[in-house]
Amino acid sequence: MKKKMIQPAIAVTMAMVLSACTHYYYAPNTSNIPLFKEKNTMKINGGVMFNSFFAGNTEEVENNNGNSHTETGKGSLFEIGAGYYKPFGIQNRWTFETYAGAGAGTENHSYARNEKARLNLVRYFIQPSIGYNSSNGLLEVALGSRFCDLKLKVKEHNVTSTGDNDTDKHDLDNIRFYPSSLLWEPSVRLGMGWENFKFYLQLTSSQNLSNLSLPQDHTNFSFGIKFTIK
Repeated sequence: MKKKMIQPAIAVTMAMVLSACTHYYYAPNTSNIPLFKEKNTMKINGGVMFNSFFAGNTEEVENNNGNSHTETGKGSLFEIGAGYYKPFGIQNRWTFETYAGAGAGTENHSYARNEKARLNLVRYFIQPSIGYNSSNGLLEVALGSRFCDLKLKVKEHNVTSTGDNDTDKHDLDNIRFYPSSLLWEPSVRLGMGWENFKFYLQLTSSQNLSNLSLPQDHTNFSFGIKFTIK
C-alpha cells in the first residue's frame, strides 16, 4: 500500500535592520531548506513550511551639530509555504524540493527628533533547492534559489526633510512611489552532525532585481541546528 507523507519544517531567524546610521527596510531571512527524505522510495511527497523572522537594532547616532541621539529599527515576518520534495539518486542521497508561499510583517523605525515611521510588508516567494546527504548521514550540503515579490507600504511617518533626516525622508518617499521589489535570494548551507541532528552554517544573499534604490541588507549569515523527529 502506498503511503503519503506530509512533513513540516520550521525556521526562526534573527538579523539587524539598522546598521552604521543607515535604516534598512528589508533584510533577507534564512532560507528554510528542510531536505526531507524517505528511504527506499522514489515517489513525490508533500511538505509544509513555517518561517518566522525577527530583526532589530538600536544605535547612538551623531547629529550634524556633534550631539548624539538614539535611532532604532525593528521588524518581524511570519510566513507559510507548501510544496513537494523528491529524493533521488543512489540510496536517495539527493533531494530536490520546490516550495511556494507568502508572509506578512511589520516594521517600526525611530529617527532624530523623535520622528518615527511604521511600515507593513507582504512577501510572496517560490524556492527551488537541491541538497545532498552523505551515506553515513554526517554531512549535508544544500543550494537554494528563492525568488520573492516584496510589497512595502508606509503606513505612517512624521519624518521631515530638514535637518538630520533628509536621507530618511527621501527613502520613505521612494518606498511610497516604488513599493514593489523583485528579489533573487540564493543560499548555500553546510551541515555536519548525525543522521537526525546536525549543526549548520548558511549564507543567504539578497539581490534586488527591480528596485536598486531600496535601502536593504544584502546578506544573512546564520548558524543553527536541524533535527528530525521520527
